[in-house]
Amino acid sequence: MHHPILPLSRILTLVGYGLLMIILILGIVLKKIYINMPEGLLLITLVVPLLFPLRGLLQAKRYTHAWGSFLSCWYLVIGVDVWPENPALSAVILLCTTVWFTGMVLFARFSPFDWKEIPSERFKKSK
Repeated sequence: MHHPILPLSRILTLVGYGLLMIILILGIVLKKIYINMPEGLLLITLVVPLLFPLRGLLQAKRYTHAWGSFLSCWYLVIGVDVWPENPALSAVILLCTTVWFTGMVLFARFSPFDWKEIPSERFKKSK
């Protein structure tokens, strides 16, 4: 049986992740963050790392949610670093990252282990 918080954690994870990606792309393209750096370099350093956990997050993989929470710490640093330049955008980045982090931690904590959910054939009792 699944924990009742799992659907909420999935929503938090996907909404926070999606909004963070959109906000970062818009901030880079509209020159709202790191205005003195080339856009290509910013896209590579800020947006490409977000693509690494995408498949596992969409497929609700427990392990991806666990290591993705460490990746979100990078975006907390980015949000704090952008604060002097653009406090409003920084607040949105921090909010999206916090929602994403919270959803991933909740999912990693309360999702069932695969081996508990689907018993292996060799561990079944023969009758």
